[in-house]
Amino acid sequence: MVRFLSLVGAAAAMAVTCAAVAGSNPWADSVVSYVQGANADSDHNVAANALGSPERITGEDSPFGSFPGSVTPFAAAFGFDEFVSIGAGGSLTVSFAQPVINDPLNPFGVDLLVFGNSFFTTSDFVTPRTTGISSDGGIVEVSADGVSWFVAPGAADGLFPTLGFSDETNPFGGAAGNVLSDFTKPVDPSFAWQNKTLSELITGYNGSGGGLGIDIGALGLSQISFVRVSVPSGSFANIEIDAFSDVTAIPAPGVAGLLLASMTVLRRRR
Repeated sequence: MVRFLSLVGAAAAMAVTCAAVAGSNPWADSVVSYVQGANADSDHNVAANALGSPERITGEDSPFGSFPGSVTPFAAAFGFDEFVSIGAGGSLTVSFAQPVINDPLNPFGVDLLVFGNSFFTTSDFVTPRTTGISSDGGIVEVSADGVSWFVAPGAADGLFPTLGFSDETNPFGGAAGNVLSDFTKPVDPSFAWQNKTLSELITGYNGSGGGLGIDIGALGLSQISFVRVSVPSGSFANIEIDAFSDVTAIPAPGVAGLLLASMTVLRRRR
């Protein structure tokens, strides 16, 4: 009986921990510094635009007039208040109030997601298929203390372009969908995105909202609280950053099973 109650207590504690993590804020919380850099877009120079959730609907406050639509891998965000621009020699540093953890339960080993406004290109605007990706690059560095920095692989404004809704049918952005994509779930890094239609991309994303996935464990880090995105001096690149996200771990099946079994036994005892 004592052992059983101990198991129940352990399962309950794990469940509470998972619920607390799931209910926490997964987005970057504050801007530490922002240097706009050369060639940066003067219409997108508010660093705080990179805080909070990535965009699902774009164009409500558009520099080209108001014609909002959903964000898809073929149609990136473009509104005034939706991202921040970083030009050559510029950088953006943000911090997380709750550290991003190298959790072994994170899907594909990915711990952090970076969202830009890259998009897949196509040569067919009737039934578009991906022919390439419009990506401006950008260097991503992560740090536990804001002093020692580690360069992560991949382009800040690159794979995988943002998907706002998992039931989207208009490749170039229509009305808001009913199924929200998960901005805390990474795309499988092995997903072959080439020559795909929107529906095939959505299948490959498997519920994810996209983003560049970073495994901080591969950099020798157990946790980070700071992320810096920069563009080298002399570059012709001008990148846009929309958001940063802490990946949500997938609870171990044993935990869920143990909790369910414990609750079942308790009900029977009553």
